[in-house]
Amino acid sequence: MAGDTPKKPGQGQQEVFGDLYDEQVACPWCESTNTHVVSPFGGTVSEISMKCDDCKSTFGWMKWEGKLPGE
Repeated sequence: MAGDTPKKPGQGQQEVFGDLYDEQVACPWCESTNTHVVSPFGGTVSEISMKCDDCKSTFGWMKWEGKLPGE
């Protein structure tokens, strides 16, 4: 078809960083696993900012060997 441009790999697919992590991290305050990633970057390079959906607390999850939850 005229005017069509080939798509680059991954084009048209949008990923949200929270969707990349399958593993649920337990909240250190209420121990719920109903948590999600707020930001892949925390207060330090080795930390991810997480939030508990049950008690609404935010907390840091430490990356281990540079890996994120679910990797």
